[in-house]
Amino acid sequence: MTTIVQPKQDGLPTIGLLALAVTLAIYVFSQIELVRPPVFLTGGILLGGGTIQLLTGIRSQQQGRSYAAATLLPLGILWLSLISYEITPQMGMGKHPDAITMFSFMSLWGLFVAILFLASFRQSVAIQTLYGFMMFFFLALAMDYLRDDRVFLWLGSGSGLFASLVAAYMVIAQSYNQYCGRTVLPLGEWKVLAAETDDY
Repeated sequence: MTTIVQPKQDGLPTIGLLALAVTLAIYVFSQIELVRPPVFLTGGILLGGGTIQLLTGIRSQQQGRSYAAATLLPLGILWLSLISYEITPQMGMGKHPDAITMFSFMSLWGLFVAILFLASFRQSVAIQTLYGFMMFFFLALAMDYLRDDRVFLWLGSGSGLFASLVAAYMVIAQSYNQYCGRTVLPLGEWKVLAAETDDY
């Protein structure tokens, strides 16, 4: 007899995912000159979204959800730090870091998300997809600081927007599934087929 065993998964809280989707999307748009939003709007959303992720991460740690805390706490710090790197120089306060500094900064965050990606293989397929595209997003933006052709900017922006859409889908799916009391919108939960031998 074969049974399906589904381990308990420490997913990301809905409010943290929503904040991640919004901050990721607004940051991508802030990098594209054709659709760049006002600097005050970008700064406000990064500040609010980063704070929400930070507080959600702290709350997750208090609840014993270590995986969610390890994800949301650093990402909240990331968006808040980008305010000083990207937003305040555009407002005339401070100086924008040079290309090597930003390359190193984005590369380190790309490596951090790569670690999250490698640790997500017992999570849902949706989380794996989210981290995979976020990893490519940060690494592509890092490479863009070393090149002038903007190819990596567009590749990274596309990956970032897709990751934002994945996060938004996860918010909708988790909320709707919880409302229905069953899985209606799949997230690709990880399952294991375990064989049980009957006694004869």
